[in-house]
Amino acid sequence: MKAIDVKNITKGFVIPHERRDTLREWIATGFKSHPKDVFKALDDVSFTVDKGEFFGIIGRNGSGKSTLLKVLAGIYPVDSGKVVTHGKISPFLELGVGFNAELSARDNIYLNGTVLGLSKKEIDAQFDDIIAFAELEKFVDQKLKNFSSGMQVRLAFSVAIKAKAEIYLMDEVLAVGDMAFQQKCFEVFREFKKQGKTLIFVSHDLTSVRRFCDRCLYLKQGHEMALGKTEEVLDKYVYEDRQGLNEASAPVHQNKNEIPTKTDNVKIQSVTKQAEITQVRFLDKTDTENDTFISGDAMTVEISIQTRKKISDPVIGIVFFDNNHVECFGTNTELRNETIRCIEGNKVVRFEIEANMILQGDIAVTVAIHSRTGEPYDWHDKKYHFRVMNNTSDVGLVRFPSHWQINPS
Repeated sequence: MKAIDVKNITKGFVIPHERRDTLREWIATGFKSHPKDVFKALDDVSFTVDKGEFFGIIGRNGSGKSTLLKVLAGIYPVDSGKVVTHGKISPFLELGVGFNAELSARDNIYLNGTVLGLSKKEIDAQFDDIIAFAELEKFVDQKLKNFSSGMQVRLAFSVAIKAKAEIYLMDEVLAVGDMAFQQKCFEVFREFKKQGKTLIFVSHDLTSVRRFCDRCLYLKQGHEMALGKTEEVLDKYVYEDRQGLNEASAPVHQNKNEIPTKTDNVKIQSVTKQAEITQVRFLDKTDTENDTFISGDAMTVEISIQTRKKISDPVIGIVFFDNNHVECFGTNTELRNETIRCIEGNKVVRFEIEANMILQGDIAVTVAIHSRTGEPYDWHDKKYHFRVMNNTSDVGLVRFPSHWQINPS
């Protein structure tokens, strides 16, 4: 049975280029209409969500995710197309929607609960649970305008999950809350799953999307880019759209024949430059240059080297560091018993990683080339960067190839 059926919806917003607030301004322009543009936040989007399904919506900022949720919630009408929902909806939209900053937490619970269809008797019965879940017992009569964003999120989420709804709309519910609150949210999601509730989940946190969502919709500039199994859609988002994660990615720094300086936060070491590292590129499992990778996937570090003269038996090394500059892994051609007989002119060397076991984080990379006797030719310390996205439910920095073995009792 379908919980939501969206057919070819389009939603635009008028963007005026001139503002007229007074009669004088209108008279001065002869009451002529001024030019306007229409920004299409959603353009011919279609999808269905089954009852009991957890459905993710991902995309860059401005892609239309929040607009889509407001359309589903009935806040925005569509310009064309059709939206059919089967079941009561409980929306948790962006911070502050449905709340009055001048009212206390107590008053906002009753106000928002009433909007969500709860009776005063039902709110009375659940009031203590709502406050306890939000951890706001000491602030129940404090005005909402004095709350931190995290406190407001906890309160709004606590009210939203008490609504007797079949469909829950969640927009960045985990973006502001701390780790302990996120774990409480996860427990609620698991309980919803057991109860057969339908959840529409918008988030930039791809790990949570991967963990909970059965299917996923990827939006870009209001257009549907991918729809299907979560892992496949996340792959398209990360690997096929080169701009897909710009707001969350560390930039790739390529060497343009410049010498690192102290202002770049790069260590300086005396090098002979007999062999020079001219470029370092990170390639994903499709052998395409990228700066963001999914944990567990294959990747390649491609190192371009240029020599002024023939260099015999050089050693090329690479080291990976985490956010705290802790060495995660390092190796070189000598340690791996790989012999490069000589380099003359230009050469490209590939360090191929069969499975990237880093779980998540921004990774800095040092690349160096030296002689067998240790004479440094060129050395770029932590000059190159890439990001790893976690696609598992495991936590930490690295993931061991492993499994549990449970002996029958």
